[in-house]
Amino acid sequence: MRPPFVKTICYLLEGLNAFATAYYINYLMFLLKEQYHFESKQNLAIGAVHGLIYVAASILGGRAGQKAGYFTLLRVGFLGMAISMALGRLFPSVVMQLVSLALWTITMCFTWPMLEAITCEHEDAATLPNRIGLYNVVWATTAALGFFCGGMMFEKLGVKSIYWLPCIIHVGQFLLTFPFQRWHDEWLAKAPPIRGEAAVLKESVGKPSYFQRLAFLANPFAYMTINTLLAVTPTIAANIGLTVAQAGRVMSVWFIMRAVSFVVLWFWQGWHYRFNWFIGAFVMLIGSFLSIMLATAVWHLIVAQIIFGLATGLIYYSSLFYAMDGSAAKGEHGGIHEALIGAGICGGPAIGAASMYLAPGHPTAAAWAVSGILLLGLGGLFKARFANKQARPVADHR
Repeated sequence: MRPPFVKTICYLLEGLNAFATAYYINYLMFLLKEQYHFESKQNLAIGAVHGLIYVAASILGGRAGQKAGYFTLLRVGFLGMAISMALGRLFPSVVMQLVSLALWTITMCFTWPMLEAITCEHEDAATLPNRIGLYNVVWATTAALGFFCGGMMFEKLGVKSIYWLPCIIHVGQFLLTFPFQRWHDEWLAKAPPIRGEAAVLKESVGKPSYFQRLAFLANPFAYMTINTLLAVTPTIAANIGLTVAQAGRVMSVWFIMRAVSFVVLWFWQGWHYRFNWFIGAFVMLIGSFLSIMLATAVWHLIVAQIIFGLATGLIYYSSLFYAMDGSAAKGEHGGIHEALIGAGICGGPAIGAASMYLAPGHPTAAAWAVSGILLLGLGGLFKARFANKQARPVADHR
C-alpha cells in the first residue's frame, strides 16, 4: 500500500537522519584515531559514554514527545544536532569533540522516537506492519549508503566533512519540519477514521505477548556487538591493510545485508511471533560477531558480515515491531525502544574497553569478553521462553 504524502515526508527526514548520523558517528572513530592517536580501548570507552547518554536521552525524548508534541521535539533535535556539528567543526580540541558528541547524542535521541511515532501514527493492524517495514528499509539503506560512501567522502572532502555535511543536512531537516507540521495536521484532520484503540489492541489477543520482552532483551545485545565493531573498525582495517575508503566499502557489507534483510522481512511476515527464527538469529549474531572481530583476511570479513547483517536485521525488526504492535503510546514506546538500543551501545563498548584495560597484552580480549556476555544473553532468552510456557502454554510459538 502506497504511504500517504505525510508519511513519505517522514521517510525523507528519516533517511536524511540515518545518512548524516551514520557518516558522523562511524567516521568520528577514524578521526579520533588519525588526529588524536586514539587506540581501540579509548574509542570503546567513548562509545560507552555515548551509549550511556543515549539511554537517558531516549527515555526523556519519548516521554517529552508524547506530552509536548512530536514536532516540537523534532525541531529541538534537528537544531541541536546542527549546533553540535558546528561546535565540533569550529573547536578542534579533544574536549570539544567530546562535548560535541554528547550534545549530538542527546538531541539525536529527540528525533528517532518521534520519527518512529509519526510513521506508526493513525495506522491500524492491517497497515502498521507495512509502515514499520518501509521505515526499517529506509533508514537501513541510507545508513548503509552513509557508511559505504563515508570512507571516500572522508578522504576526498576532508576529515572535517564529518561535521559540516551533517550540519547542512540537519539545518535542512529543521526547516522542513515547519511545512511538514502543517501538512501533517491537514492530513490528520481529513484522514478517515481507523478502528478504535480497543479494536487494535484486540488484534494482539492470542499473540505471545512475551515476544516483546524477548525482543527488548535481545536488541541491546545486538547493539552491543554493532557498537563494539564500529569502535574497533579502524583497528580491524589497519590490521588487514585497508585505507579509510577501502574500509568504508568492505565494512559496509553488514549494513547492506541488514537493509536486504529488512526488505525480506517487510514482504514476508512468516517470522512474526516465531521463536525459532528469533533464537536462530541470536545464535548467528554471536558466531558472526566473533568471526568479524578475529578476521585476518578480507574474504573472512565479508562472509562473516553477511551473516551478521542478516542476524541484526531480524533482531532489530522484531524489537521495533513488537514494541509498536498493539501499542497506543507510540512516542513513549519508541523512546523505550531507542533507550534499549542505547543500553547496548553503552554495554558492548564498556565491556570491550574494560577487558582491554584489564588485559592489555591480549588484543582479542574485547571479542571474547563481549561474546561471553552474548552467551549469557542467549541463556536469558531461553529462560524467558521457558518461564512463559510454564505460566501459560500457547499453541504455536515456533
